[in-house]
Amino acid sequence: MSKVLPEVQKLETKIKVDTGAPNIEVPNEAITYDSGWKSTKYLTASAFETKFGKEDFAGELKEFSSVWNLLDEGEKFVAMLYTFRSCSQALKDVQVTSNTPKEVKMDIYQKEFKIFRPEIEKLYSLKKYHEKAVNILKTLIASLSGPEKRKEVHSQLKLDLIVKLLDVLIKLDKLKDMKSNLVNDFARYKRAVQLIGGELPDKKQKEAEIFELQNFLCNPSHPHGLIIWSAKKVIENVPNSIDVVCLLLQHCKETLDEGRHLLPDEEAMQYRAIVYLMYILDADKDNTRGINAFKERRAGFVMSLFKQIPVIPLLGDMQIQIVYDLGKCQHWTEAQKDQIDDSSAKTKARYLIDAEKLKEIRAAYSAYTSKLVSLSNTIRAIKSRPNYSGNLKLELCTETYNTVLEGLHLVASWNKAIRMQSAYKCAFPVDSKTYTAKGGTGGKGNEYEKVVRYAYTDEELSILVDVIGMVKGLGSLLQRSETIFVDLCWRYIHNSMQYFVHGMVVRPMRRAFKAKRTNVLNIMQRMRDICADYFPGAERREDYKQGKKEILEIEYKFPQRYTPPTVDQVVLMRRLMNFLCSDRAEGNKGGFFGKRDIKKEWQEEWIKLHKDSFFFQYVLNFKQTLRQSMDLSFLWYREFYLNMTKQPQFPIDMSMPWILTKFVIQGVKMKENIFYPMEIYNDAAELALDYLNQRYLFDEIEAEVNLAFDQLLHHLSKEIFKYFKTLAGSILLDCNLETAFEKMKGGALKVKVSRYATLMSQQTVRLLGRVINLQVLLAQYVLDSFRRNIRGILRKFQSSPLSCAVETKSFLDNTRLAHALASQQLPLDSFDTIFKEFDGRVSLLQGCGTIGNHIAEELTGEILPNWTFCSGTRRFVPSITSYGEKYEREVFKVKLPKYFWYGSGFSQPNALLQSGYKKFFGSEHVHALLDILDPADLPFILKEIVGHIEKTLGEQLMPSMEKVQQVLQKAPISLPSTHMGPAIAFQGLRNNNFVKAVGEWPALKTLFFQSLREIGNSFAFVHLLESCLNERNDRRFSQVAFYCAVQPHPNSTAIPLTPFQYEEKGRSPFYDVVAKVYEKLGGSDQMNKEIKSNMDKAESYMKANIGPSPSIFSATLRRVSEILETVEVFEGAEPANGVLDTHRGSDFARVFSVAQFLFCVSPITVKDGKEVKTGLEEHAILGDGFSWGGCALIHLLGYASRFEMLDLCYHILNIAENDDMTSELGLTPDQQKKLAKSSVQKMNLGALEDGAMKQFMINANFVRTVNDFVFSTMKSFCPVNQIRDLRFSPPRQG
Repeated sequence: MSKVLPEVQKLETKIKVDTGAPNIEVPNEAITYDSGWKSTKYLTASAFETKFGKEDFAGELKEFSSVWNLLDEGEKFVAMLYTFRSCSQALKDVQVTSNTPKEVKMDIYQKEFKIFRPEIEKLYSLKKYHEKAVNILKTLIASLSGPEKRKEVHSQLKLDLIVKLLDVLIKLDKLKDMKSNLVNDFARYKRAVQLIGGELPDKKQKEAEIFELQNFLCNPSHPHGLIIWSAKKVIENVPNSIDVVCLLLQHCKETLDEGRHLLPDEEAMQYRAIVYLMYILDADKDNTRGINAFKERRAGFVMSLFKQIPVIPLLGDMQIQIVYDLGKCQHWTEAQKDQIDDSSAKTKARYLIDAEKLKEIRAAYSAYTSKLVSLSNTIRAIKSRPNYSGNLKLELCTETYNTVLEGLHLVASWNKAIRMQSAYKCAFPVDSKTYTAKGGTGGKGNEYEKVVRYAYTDEELSILVDVIGMVKGLGSLLQRSETIFVDLCWRYIHNSMQYFVHGMVVRPMRRAFKAKRTNVLNIMQRMRDICADYFPGAERREDYKQGKKEILEIEYKFPQRYTPPTVDQVVLMRRLMNFLCSDRAEGNKGGFFGKRDIKKEWQEEWIKLHKDSFFFQYVLNFKQTLRQSMDLSFLWYREFYLNMTKQPQFPIDMSMPWILTKFVIQGVKMKENIFYPMEIYNDAAELALDYLNQRYLFDEIEAEVNLAFDQLLHHLSKEIFKYFKTLAGSILLDCNLETAFEKMKGGALKVKVSRYATLMSQQTVRLLGRVINLQVLLAQYVLDSFRRNIRGILRKFQSSPLSCAVETKSFLDNTRLAHALASQQLPLDSFDTIFKEFDGRVSLLQGCGTIGNHIAEELTGEILPNWTFCSGTRRFVPSITSYGEKYEREVFKVKLPKYFWYGSGFSQPNALLQSGYKKFFGSEHVHALLDILDPADLPFILKEIVGHIEKTLGEQLMPSMEKVQQVLQKAPISLPSTHMGPAIAFQGLRNNNFVKAVGEWPALKTLFFQSLREIGNSFAFVHLLESCLNERNDRRFSQVAFYCAVQPHPNSTAIPLTPFQYEEKGRSPFYDVVAKVYEKLGGSDQMNKEIKSNMDKAESYMKANIGPSPSIFSATLRRVSEILETVEVFEGAEPANGVLDTHRGSDFARVFSVAQFLFCVSPITVKDGKEVKTGLEEHAILGDGFSWGGCALIHLLGYASRFEMLDLCYHILNIAENDDMTSELGLTPDQQKKLAKSSVQKMNLGALEDGAMKQFMINANFVRTVNDFVFSTMKSFCPVNQIRDLRFSPPRQG
């Protein structure tokens, strides 16, 4: 063993069982023990000679042992009756008619007999027990009623046993009356016996049992209260029983006044006994010769007591109401009943735990826990030293014992307060009006709802949870500290008894010796024989024979043992002490000439020890005492109401443990107390198995716990998820917006303080013997919420246009941050893994993700065909009207709570912020798409865009191009003469038959214009995408430059080959920072090498992110250029002169020129002499995408220079720029005079004042600006070889 123990101790340091999480539950023990101190058999009492004259104290204990056995048997019947479930209610009553065959009838009743027989046997045993208990109660009363007995010092334990036996009879009587289904089962059994009695071997015996049970269950003279009435009648027949009953009343009063009780139900037991002792003392209503108990002098205290405690807890959900229970007394009048105002505010305040009581309880809890922890630390410190036994002083043992006893008193008193409140709520359910106002709907079980679900206000629930937490918390602290202080408490008890029998008894022994009180001296000597402990050879048998001075000088020494006395020793010692020191003792009555056996000053010390020793049983039986003090199972049990409402069980919403648990979940405070209400289930399960002995009750509790724990996980995970979403929303919300929103709404946006960290760290929660890893289960539920959240965000994104991309990104940012915060507390899957799963990126065979597919579909189906692009703002906006087909997207129904988006309270400000981004699609949205899009999906989107361009070219633009070419090839469209002025040039082109023919072609706008718009929007989007990618690269480059010593080139005339240069490593900002830290640390060469090695790794990683990135816009242009090389229709017919046809050209440049002229013409006509706009401007419908498409194709075809030279709009604009009569579509007074001289000028002036001309000039100017921007962009990204145009010089002069 000496070799094994060190190895075991090593394991303690290697294997860490403790997870380090805060403990928020009552410890459950895999192995428990029974101290044996609760034994009531008193087997060792006969070993002591305690017979003195007529008094036989050891023989008394044998009598008490039989009473204890009777009490134990009675408790079993109490448990049986309380948990009795009706078999007749579960079995359907089989309808037997005259036509039913006899064999079938006999079979039915035989089966009923077999079913009901075990239950009837229990009831018959109960009846026999009732008779035996009443007879024993009569015997005990009679033992106190003799003339001599009334003068004796009565055993306190005996009086306690009578009260306990009476209390058992009270419970049995109440339960028998409550269980109405007993009669139903008995009736079914009786009928079965009558019909099959002939086949029973012991028919007469069964009939005799039935007759006896008939009188017991259905006594016509006493249908209610038969058991107590029987006890009353038996006691009345005992001579002088009134004096004994009054003695018991006084005993109960003394017990209450002196606080001689500790367990929560012991005080209530005294109250119950007083109530029914008054019933026994008072005469029945039909007895004219009985006494008036309420006028009995010795019972004068009861009315004041009844006024204070009108409702007394009985068992589980049962209680006693004094005003009703005393109604059977003859002298209980209405006036006395009115004195007990059990529904007044004052009485209610005594029962309910209000804020003031909570404040007192919390103060006591704080003070005591501080004291207990300090004491435990002191004891641990002493016990950590070798040979610590000598350092444990008696003062420390005394302090430990008093502290432990105080803790037990506190836990039991708080438990009692909860019991009293629960009993009062059950006695006074809420009225129907309040019940309806709180949401009650009636129906089955509404009586229980009125006393549980709707009986408590939120404040009362909060206080109740707090008190339960302190009961369980303090009990848990005491339970964990048991091994620390239990031996010190044993030593204190041992020392107290030894100090008494050695030092406190010797002087009374000397007094008895001198007075020749032999009987008293023998009793005191027997006390020493029972408890005294001596060192070997140091016994002091006759020290009392010495003189007073010698006795006072004696220093008594005895072994300092950590072993407590036995039950029999303490019981006998207390009985002998009480026999000698009681005021009723013969030697203490004194007199004028008499002397007391024990002086007054000695008597006080004896009485004090006698009172203190009463509580030895609780400390020595510490584990069972603490378990009963912490037992809150009565908050779950509802057998009384199940029987009353005839329900098999109530729903979980009516269960008090779940009501409390749910309240904690939905509240802000007390999150750490969430498992203390769940401990009620543990208490109920332990009671069901250990005391009630009913497996089916445990099964019901287990079923409810399974449901409640699932609900707990659901609600708790919901609150945790909501908290992290809200916290993420508050972090991400812009501070300025938050301030403005708070001013607008007049309230602050706050995140409720979290108390979930403790709960999320719990890995070993114990319920009904099962160890549950709460952290893992919460992680599963919270992860499921995140999965639902991400799935809902993506579904919402798929159901919305791309203008919601910024909102989608904000949703994902919030979820990502919330997930990161939650991952610090819970083991969750990574956010990217979940996101990729719903994006469809979990397989290598997956071509493109869901997001990429949706973006491509939205671009090619909605943005490019139907939205308008603005080059100035670089934004797409929905067209007022469109020539393209309407896009129909698949809409998914997303049903998620509001807090799934931004948390609780932050949805509205974020919605206001995001609403501005939903009206357009621009760079902000592209950045958002790049954030949520998998980089591998970007080539797919570009491929789809290029494919869309190719499809538009082949299916729309080329056929429409051929139609326009056919018109243009019929006759030339000459450029107007410059001397005619811009207005005449515009009117000439506008009235040209071929231009009109092109404009009147029905498919010009819906096919040709629309195709150019789609192609142009495609190029514009790719260019926008390129710009956003460059911005992101620049941002990343600026971050990386710090680590890689990248700096711009110095100013010089030479053009650098690279946009930046590398400096030496010694000049890197990152290196400078590290070097300064290194110098301050004073590191060694090894540290220097490690730092440089890590720097090299960081630099190599960062350099990979600053390389040149290819241009996707250039690649797109090159790809479209390759497509155009395969198409001949854009080149048109060969020029007639083989060089350049300025009038009859049909290439794409000339076609687009005509189309652009029609694009700029405003739809204005003259009706009744007034100009009327008959439609929208083409730019308002098509936007800059028209110009982007045309100019991009012209550039890629190499027609840019030709287009700029021969374009119709450009030509008119050039005429206007060179015409001195026009100035930006307006005329000066001098110009108007010049124009007035000629008819041409007059006609030109009139045309300039025309609204259509003005709008055309505005449109043409704007189009040329856009074209110039597009051409410059195309040249910078994709320079092409322009088609070589010949230059002609004017003829030389002679």
